[in-house]
Amino acid sequence: MDALAEWNAAAARLPRPGFLDEVVAAGAIHGGGPVCVHRTPCLLDARAVRAWQRVLPRMHRLLSGVRAALLADLDREHESLAARIGIPLDAIGWARLDPGFAAVAPLARLDAYVVGGVPRFLELNAESPAGMGYASALGPLFLRDPAAGAVGPLQFQDPVPEVVSAVRALSTAWAHARRHGPDDPLMRNDRRPTVGIVDHPGVATAPEFDLLARAFRRAGLPTFVATPGDLRFDGDRLYAGGEALDVVFRRLLVADLRADPVGCAPLLQAYAAGRVCMINSLRTVLLHNKAIFALLHDPTFPMAEADREFVRRHVPLTLRLDDAARERVRRAPQDWVLKPAESHGGKGVVLGWQAARAAWEREVDTAPGAIVQARVPAPRAAFFDARDGRVHQRVVDLGPFLAFGKHAGFLCRLAEGELANVSAGGASQVPVFSTLPPRS
Repeated sequence: MDALAEWNAAAARLPRPGFLDEVVAAGAIHGGGPVCVHRTPCLLDARAVRAWQRVLPRMHRLLSGVRAALLADLDREHESLAARIGIPLDAIGWARLDPGFAAVAPLARLDAYVVGGVPRFLELNAESPAGMGYASALGPLFLRDPAAGAVGPLQFQDPVPEVVSAVRALSTAWAHARRHGPDDPLMRNDRRPTVGIVDHPGVATAPEFDLLARAFRRAGLPTFVATPGDLRFDGDRLYAGGEALDVVFRRLLVADLRADPVGCAPLLQAYAAGRVCMINSLRTVLLHNKAIFALLHDPTFPMAEADREFVRRHVPLTLRLDDAARERVRRAPQDWVLKPAESHGGKGVVLGWQAARAAWEREVDTAPGAIVQARVPAPRAAFFDARDGRVHQRVVDLGPFLAFGKHAGFLCRLAEGELANVSAGGASQVPVFSTLPPRS
């Protein structure tokens, strides 16, 4: 019996009737309910851990090459590589602004299916990867589960300390880049910047902001949760209420800023003036666009042959939806998924093998700014569902968090269907543990 089956058997044998209430009490809430409804975590053995250790540095290096290529010719505006893959001109204008530090996406997440032990990367979330706070809250909760003893020692990688370290490092780099004077609080040895976590009011992930804010405060960083409407810029400092912010931990997407530039004007003005450190910066629009995976498959994009082989193995074929791609994918809907290049939360995703033929052809013919990606078989495994006390097969979407390109833990989503997205409904987040050899 493998570790997952052992945990499931122990969960059935050792009831934990208050589990869902414990999830809520821990603050792991999404849209008013528990973000996690399964009592089984994702368990990675030594072989799986080694697989991730092999592929993540190389994938990050390839994405860094894409980032460099996109940054290199931004001044060409509508002739730039960024414009040619469909990034809007106003967003390119924001990407041209110097954020005060070199990293384009210091905090990021890759979403992947693991098929036959091989990670297959589906998307890159480079803007403001959700789930870190939830993962941090769920880890200790599962380590206390009565079933945990059935699988021996477990190791949990909490992503939140990496987030805190990134905030400190980036705010310091930003302060030096802006040549702040010795009286600036960011230039003191203790480096205690005031942080504002900013997103629209009433979003389903708001409880995670509270988890992150508490973690930042425990680390000595004064932190406030704010909306764009709470912000005021006086030409020198950005304020949330009466608090001057040094750092904005941005949960707003660039698409949100583009949709409401007037409502977000104080934030945009402070950023353009170099008066606030924004994490992640607005340069993330260059990598958050799903068409960057199409660049990796573009034969004209400069890349060593060994890297092309890596891409073929670990990144499903991704094409910008131009006329040639339309002709190709219209004929074989069972082999493709269509995704809007700038969407998030599963919005606008069409699984060709589930769509009626006429509907698929209509989407392929009319979808603006989209990509198509070759179908990857969705991996499934058995997990104990706390709602009915039974074990069910679930699709497993495993997403490694990255902090400055280094692995910083995982997001794991379990889905009843093939769209593994908590925001889209039908999915649940569970923590990820490495199983360690038994103690001698």
